[in-house]
Formats: sequence, C-alpha cells, structure tokens
Amino acid sequence: MILIGVDGSPASREALRWALRQAMKTGDTVEATMAWLREPEFVAATSMGVHPHADRPDHRHPAEELHAIVDEVRATVPGAPPVAEVTVVGDAGTALSRASRQADLLVVGTHGHTRLSEVFLGSVAADCLRHATCPVVVVPPGRT
Repeated sequence: MILIGVDGSPASREALRWALRQAMKTGDTVEATMAWLREPEFVAATSMGVHPHADRPDHRHPAEELHAIVDEVRATVPGAPPVAEVTVVGDAGTALSRASRQADLLVVGTHGHTRLSEVFLGSVAADCLRHATCPVVVVPPGRT
C-alpha cells in the first residue's frame, strides 16, 4: 500500500498525483491521509442562537476537504486507481509515521523550505524521513 500525506497544499496535491501514477505502475493500493489538529470551538452568539464556527460558514470538516482534494487530483490522472481516505486528529508527522507501519511506501510533498526554516518551523517531510518505518518518497516543489 502506498500511503500519501495530504494537507491541501499544491505540494501535497503533486505528491498525491505522483503516488497515483506509481500505483498504476506497481498495482499497489493508495491511502490518502489528512491529519488535523482540533480547533478550539469558537462559539458565536447570533440572533438564531449559539453556533460553533458561526463566523466561518465556509468551514469544512477535514474528511470533506480530503475527499474534494482526492477527487480533484484523480481527475487529472487518467486511469487512476481508487483511493482510500483517512483523516486523523493529531500532528501530521506523527500520524504519518505511525501509519507507515502498515505501508510499503510513504509519499509526502515538500514546500521547499530552507534548512533554517525547518529548524524553527519543523517539517512533516523531515519528521517522516526520521521516523517512518517504510521507504519515504519526498516529492519536491514544482515537480510536473
């Protein structure tokens, strides 16, 4: 199984596209995983009552977001295999590294941050390279 980390960025979309093409060559299944941190429940009082996220009508659940991204990317890869979709609560690097225990290959995109920014900001790709239990492919930015 090819595991792919998806966060909605152009880099993760390109990584998903790469994983789909690879799966077509190898016959592997594909699992797209989106990790997310729970947001605090922001509650807004309106004339209709109290509603979480009332100030964000465009707010979508991560599962809906992942599904939309997978559909969008699969449409650009003719003959793309089906994709299992998984959302998990937690840090992306940790979640993907744990999920890598069941995978043959982990694919992640990179935003192209410099080494210095990784020190301060961290990097999901760097976490996966350090902690995944299967081979990791890091798809660089701008790959076509």
